Amino acid sequence: MSTVYLVSCGGDDDPTDPMVSCEDLDATYDGDVRAIINTCANASCHGGSNVNIPEESRDFTSFAGLNAVTSSGKLITRTITNADMPPSGALSQANMDLLQCWADAGYPEN
Repeated sequence: MSTVYLVSCGGDDDPTDPMVSCEDLDATYDGDVRAIINTCANASCHGGSNVNIPEESRDFTSFAGLNAVTSSGKLITRTITNADMPPSGALSQANMDLLQCWADAGYPEN
């Protein structure tokens, strides 16, 4: 099954849209999550050189760079539970659902 997501950082979802079913989605970093990260994890923050943020959160330019925040649970905590990342505004519900499905699947790369 193939799913197409329109990626944006802001939450302009229709509240009547049903939640994504993880059973119907094989979320992967390469297929789904990279587009969210590239759009919402600002290069000046998570591009690898910002010494003003913790080292584990500096480089989100690759799957390997996300490892510390995925394995610690901080990616889900900051983007879904606390909804304080990205600082420009909460992710759309569709993107939060996709990230949660990716986490539930064990953060597969591809």
